Amino acid sequence: MSTTMEPEFNNDPRTLKDPVHDQITMTERMSQFIDSAAFQRLRRIKQLGTTYYVWPGASHNRFEHCIGVAHLASEMVNHLQEIQPKLRITDRDIECVTLAGLCHDLGHGPWSHVWDGLFIPSVLPEEKWTHEEGSEMMLDYLIKEKEIDIPPEDVAFIKALIAGDHRKCNPQEKRFLFDIVANKRNGLDVDKFDYLLRDSLAIGDAVKLQITRLIHSARVIDNEICYKYKDLEKVFEVYQTRHRLHKNVYNHKTARAIEYMIVDALKLAEPYMHIARRIRDPEEFLHLTDDILPEIERSTDPNLKPAQEIFKRITIRKLYRLVDMKWVTWEDRGRYKQLVTEEHILECTREAFDQLPESKKQEMNAAWSEAGLTFDDLTVDDILVEQSTLHYGMKEENPINHVKFYSKTGNCDQADGGDYSTLRPLVFAEVLLRVFTKKAEFLGIIQAGYRRLPELSSLQNHDQASASMEVEVAEGGTTIQNTRSTRDSYTSFAPTSSGSDLPMSPPVTERSLADDGPSAQVQTELFSSRSLSRHTSKKSVMTLPDTEDPSSTAATSFSSAFPSPQIPNTTPKFVTPGASASPRAQFSAKPLSGISASPAFSTNNRFTTVEVDHGSPSKPMKPNSKKRDRSQAEAEENTGTTSVRRTRSSAAPPALLPGDREVSPSPPARKQTRIG
Repeated sequence: MSTTMEPEFNNDPRTLKDPVHDQITMTERMSQFIDSAAFQRLRRIKQLGTTYYVWPGASHNRFEHCIGVAHLASEMVNHLQEIQPKLRITDRDIECVTLAGLCHDLGHGPWSHVWDGLFIPSVLPEEKWTHEEGSEMMLDYLIKEKEIDIPPEDVAFIKALIAGDHRKCNPQEKRFLFDIVANKRNGLDVDKFDYLLRDSLAIGDAVKLQITRLIHSARVIDNEICYKYKDLEKVFEVYQTRHRLHKNVYNHKTARAIEYMIVDALKLAEPYMHIARRIRDPEEFLHLTDDILPEIERSTDPNLKPAQEIFKRITIRKLYRLVDMKWVTWEDRGRYKQLVTEEHILECTREAFDQLPESKKQEMNAAWSEAGLTFDDLTVDDILVEQSTLHYGMKEENPINHVKFYSKTGNCDQADGGDYSTLRPLVFAEVLLRVFTKKAEFLGIIQAGYRRLPELSSLQNHDQASASMEVEVAEGGTTIQNTRSTRDSYTSFAPTSSGSDLPMSPPVTERSLADDGPSAQVQTELFSSRSLSRHTSKKSVMTLPDTEDPSSTAATSFSSAFPSPQIPNTTPKFVTPGASASPRAQFSAKPLSGISASPAFSTNNRFTTVEVDHGSPSKPMKPNSKKRDRSQAEAEENTGTTSVRRTRSSAAPPALLPGDREVSPSPPARKQTRIG
């Protein structure tokens, strides 16, 4: 009698081998979302966008990053459920948090942040679109397409978890769950844990963050996720690593140059392909991936020829070139945005060219003509000014101040200054100012123009500086009536540069620019209410005169009150004998609005100096090396002397004192016994 064996079905959960987290277990619900067109689309979007052009190993996509975030989110919420049963974390909570980590990047466009950070704002300035909105749209599309049976309140909960905003769902949801995927309190979330580990591994410089330890250290106290005090340094390492990757990888000059080239190409193709208009249609958005580049390249539409030329330049590595760069303090960022603009650089570039000797002009024009260019072909569109904000995650604030830690006694509070190493930054945010040119042939002359930018003190508003204003004060010095606040004259900046503060990681909301730089100090010391009468009266307060005469008492007192190191500008001053008045006079006569007298600063950068004709076809594209200090070179230029670097063989012998023996330049003689 034969018996039939019942077939054995393998009900083991689906697993995935991940290079960062090793084996990842995927639930049945996760598999439903992963096996969809909306999620599989993420395979065709690079996690680091154009950074792949610099680090060939950075070829990973948003697909594996989202699975990694879902894994860490599940690990975190399961740990909290196990270690703190009183939190009453349900299986439904675990599933929604895991799905939020899985779907948080569904809305990313081609080349990740290039799409929503640069392209969409430039072609659709009226649209306030973010990739989080795209993620919500694609989540709805995914659920509808796959016919997934999920309650609407769970969908709303997942969307709120993706946005990190508990106000977008039922207020009864547990508040601490919103700190797991997108933490708006302090930026310490599993999204950051995954991309720091994954991105550093991909570029070949893997960091050793103890993420598992931090997850096991997490506790919920007062409805907020806190960590052990002894893990404070581990938490701070996360923020340090974030800043390091942003500075060295995400904002690499070549990757940024290619970003601008891609955006320019997409803008040229937009009138004919209507790419940006697809962001509101999930069916169209489904095909918006990095594959749009080959789609444009293989098109036979003659209208797309200009866009194809830019993509061809990327292929043959004829990229936009970095002209100059400068690190700007957080306090000075507003004034630099006002001063360093494409229009001002072009004006100073023309001035620098006008002051060149005629022989030099003819030589440069001949070199440019070989490339089919003339100096008149240089326009404001050929110059790009970028100001990228680099920080530890919370702009100018120390992010540790927004994280709470608990001790063995159960006390939970923010860390004090002595709770962790004092070897930490004094400031936590800065701005990287960079100038690019789209035409490498003009690199040298544009740099000369950039370095001729006037200092802020020379652009003082003459009308406001020389006029007086009446201030009515009451007892105690309180201002009653004022036509214009002095504080506003320092803080009302209108950024005009085309730079972007958006980094490649999810951006933090920009704060206001109040109290930038020394304005608060100037207001306190020069216009302090204590210097005015305590009784109600009319006072005429004279502002500083607009003069650069060193004999001026007001100017001298101001410079002594606000000392500032003057970095010399060593750019050669090209003066043509008999030349007419410089067009600089016309430029300087139009001061920047809202800027009053402030400490001067320089745009000099001693590390990237090139000749004015650098970049032309007759000159090599590599900057000349200058080993001498710029200040030393200027001093020699002013005095007409040239320093000679002494070597051992050319060094003059020291003066002999009475009784000294004359030293021979030859090797020392063998030691002999001295007689007498």
